[in-house]
Amino acid sequence: MRRHGLLEAINSAAEAVKRGGVIVYPTDTVYGIGCDPFKIDAVERVIHAKMREKKPAPVLVSDLDQLLEVAEPTEEELEAAIRLWPGAVTIVMAKRPELPDLVTAGEKTVGVRMPAHIVPLLIMQKARRPLVGTSANISGEPSAATIDQIPSSVLEKVDVVVDAGRTHHQLPSTVVKIQNRRVIVLREGAVSREEVEKRIGLK
Repeated sequence: MRRHGLLEAINSAAEAVKRGGVIVYPTDTVYGIGCDPFKIDAVERVIHAKMREKKPAPVLVSDLDQLLEVAEPTEEELEAAIRLWPGAVTIVMAKRPELPDLVTAGEKTVGVRMPAHIVPLLIMQKARRPLVGTSANISGEPSAATIDQIPSSVLEKVDVVVDAGRTHHQLPSTVVKIQNRRVIVLREGAVSREEVEKRIGLK
């Protein structure tokens, strides 16, 4: 693990992702640990670092092209994404067959989000890859809003750490499904159901 100045760290993190490495990085919600979701060895390292049981991991994207690399959104889901992103809402939608089952724990769906934070967006743009977007913690323990809150056992297992200070929301994202113009909240997080419905035009 190496620590750098912020700009250097962003470039180093992007290079690590391209090489199949694992990184810790900030988002608008909490700190994440991630990698290229299409690189199985890297995904396995993330799971090992978190001591994670079989459980789906979300994926972050920097633009709609990356969304279409990992998911097959309906027109309704795509419109919701345009209205909600970038932001702290993860939308669950059908995954592309090419996205490894290890990422989604065998589920045929994937939670996708475009974060409202320049650091992960730059990393993904520079790497030209989406990112596994699971929280940088031991599975089942609280998420981290600062680097200091991340267990040392997690930090020791990654290649690059990007420290950009305290995250904005300090809460995980809200996870939703959008079906038949209804919002189904799977996890209440940084954004309320009412705000989600308002932004996608349901109230």
